[in-house]
Amino acid sequence: MNRFIWLVRREIWEHKAIWVAPLIVLACLLLAVVTGNVHLGPFGASDPSAPFGALPQEKQVKLLLVVYLSLAFVMYLVMGVIGFFYALDSLYADRRDRSVLFWKSLPLSDAETVLSKFTIAVVVIPLVALIGSLLAQLIVAGGGSARLAMSGASGATMWQHDAIVDAVTAAFVASGTAMLWYAPLVAYLMLASAWAPKGPFLWAVLPPVALSVLERVVLGTSHVGDFIGARIKGPLRLLESGMQTGANGDTTLHLSQLDLAGGLRDFYSSPELWLGLVAAGLLLAAAMWVRRYRDDTI
Repeated sequence: MNRFIWLVRREIWEHKAIWVAPLIVLACLLLAVVTGNVHLGPFGASDPSAPFGALPQEKQVKLLLVVYLSLAFVMYLVMGVIGFFYALDSLYADRRDRSVLFWKSLPLSDAETVLSKFTIAVVVIPLVALIGSLLAQLIVAGGGSARLAMSGASGATMWQHDAIVDAVTAAFVASGTAMLWYAPLVAYLMLASAWAPKGPFLWAVLPPVALSVLERVVLGTSHVGDFIGARIKGPLRLLESGMQTGANGDTTLHLSQLDLAGGLRDFYSSPELWLGLVAAGLLLAAAMWVRRYRDDTI
């Protein structure tokens, strides 16, 4: 176990983008707050010139929730891109720089190496995204409080219980569900990384794209594309029950009306989740086998 922890720590040390990218996002956000470039304008108010503090409490909570969830979405999007390219390069990079020869000379099994990289992609990166989203929400809440206090309004407006609790809950749920739902995608990318002689991105992307196009041309159906889209969309389905469409056609998220417990129950009991985890295990086993017997050249 101690050896596995050191492998995980090595991955974090070597791939600085895992913690540098969220720090850059937080630094940009902090700079925007300090320079006054973060504006909480009226949201659904009849008077567009009305200040945020003059809005009714219900509209304040609505606006704050949208802002906090947007911050979490940006952070998870950034870390999702980091996780995609990390998994895609995780096993290919060792062959590209020939360091695989050094690591195979150590008393480390291929299973330990592959699982440590898999842990980074499905556990560490979502946790970093969670921490980053919470810090981003804290920065905006603190900056907004100071801005409101300087304008003579109550700084406590930014810390309204409903908005804070819903935003934090959404961030935790997103992190937990992402770890499980995207496990087969990460394992597939790692298998492509272990197999690809060159250009792992093309080896990972072209087969599903080619299958989708071929199915569309030959059969006139889109089952492959629908499957890929559903797997990517994944945990966002938990929010569908909290979406409301107004008379003007605008769609708004109401977490207060979201059956989170029911959504999580359906999510964790869905065959797609557990079949995906089985597929992730098989793909990881294949990645270990390929890494063991793959030619060390690229």
